[in-house]
Amino acid sequence: MAGTAQRPEAVFLGVRHHSPACAALVARTVARLRPAHVLIEGPADLNPRLDELLLGHELPVAVFSHYRDEERTATSWAPLCAYSPEWVALTEGRAAGAQVRFVDLPAWHPAFTDRARPLANRFADAEARYAEATERLCRAFGTDSPDTLWDGLVELPDPAGLAERLDAYFALVRGDAAADAGDTAREAYMARWVRAALARGDGPVLVVTGGFHTPALRTLVAAGPTADDPAADRAAADNPATNSAAADDPAADGWPEVPRPPEGAVGGSHLVPYSFAQLDAFGGYQSGMPSPGYYQLLWERGPQGAADGLVEEVVRRLRKERVPVSTADLIAARTLAEGLAAMRGHRVRSRADVLDGLASGLVGEALEQPLPWQGRERPTSGADPLVRALVAAAPAPGAAGCTRTRPRRRWSTTWRPNRPSAASNRAAPPPPT
Repeated sequence: MAGTAQRPEAVFLGVRHHSPACAALVARTVARLRPAHVLIEGPADLNPRLDELLLGHELPVAVFSHYRDEERTATSWAPLCAYSPEWVALTEGRAAGAQVRFVDLPAWHPAFTDRARPLANRFADAEARYAEATERLCRAFGTDSPDTLWDGLVELPDPAGLAERLDAYFALVRGDAAADAGDTAREAYMARWVRAALARGDGPVLVVTGGFHTPALRTLVAAGPTADDPAADRAAADNPATNSAAADDPAADGWPEVPRPPEGAVGGSHLVPYSFAQLDAFGGYQSGMPSPGYYQLLWERGPQGAADGLVEEVVRRLRKERVPVSTADLIAARTLAEGLAAMRGHRVRSRADVLDGLASGLVGEALEQPLPWQGRERPTSGADPLVRALVAAAPAPGAAGCTRTRPRRRWSTTWRPNRPSAASNRAAPPPPT
């Protein structure tokens, strides 16, 4: 109808947490879309602290949250490193002038109850529940682990068409199975934020969440406002030109209310140092990428540089331990890795290609155990010393300079009934580094 303002679009990017390829896709999308809002899977009660989170801390860092009431105790981690898509969404979105917000339920919320255990993290994304789908994909593509599959499908290929590949991947792994009660509550809440941003009518909305949630979020947002949406959101859905005239009034800003902890609950949220060893899937981090130091190099140098850097770090560590590694050994290992890459259809050597080549070129005896990177198994005491060295070299290459993890500043907060205000989330210049 003539004279009716066109409703802005929502662009959904489903990502794997701590994926360099996904992080780069986020950066490219921000540059292309120039969104008015960037909405990110993360605890909404931390929105008033985003300026402090972006002060230029030395990465990786994590937000550690804890909670206790008369019935339960809960803890969770939300790690962020340079190649976390969530971190790139925060920093690139802010630099582009967008309003950036976390839009997930707070870490203390009962939706996260099942993850309240050691090494629990808010980025679990029901990986155990779609393991069957990834196993089928591994068989179809002839790979030995979901991580090797991911590298071949996402990290190594040309980035053209990556968003479509991710959509197809996550639609397949989620399938038609219903999410559990916790994920259902989280997705309903995140969808309310997306609808609220769209209702403001001030430009495109970029939504960055774990890919497991993306199909559900698209469906929920397309269905339109619900009775749980803010009143301002429901009204603006019919009249996008209203654009929240009371944006500076926290009580009427049109954003979803952030749940408040129960009376008498004790808890807090703290920005803490983190390390690549803690990010490492080999160390037990459920949503981690194995060998995170390799992926830091992949983020900084690209696939070829990451492969070379991984070899350099392995050799450095072995020679430091006085394990002889000859030039002939390295030539053999590289030749084997390049042959494996060609056989597996990789345009450059992957992490698994490099590690398999090194194991074949350097280990001179038959192995009694499968190689750890063929799954996510930690090397046992009976593993070959060279195999243990290969795994140990991958978490944090010294050449990357990423083992110093102390934040430049610390902050902590107790749970308070905070709500993000438009004033606290207005676009600001990029944070100092």
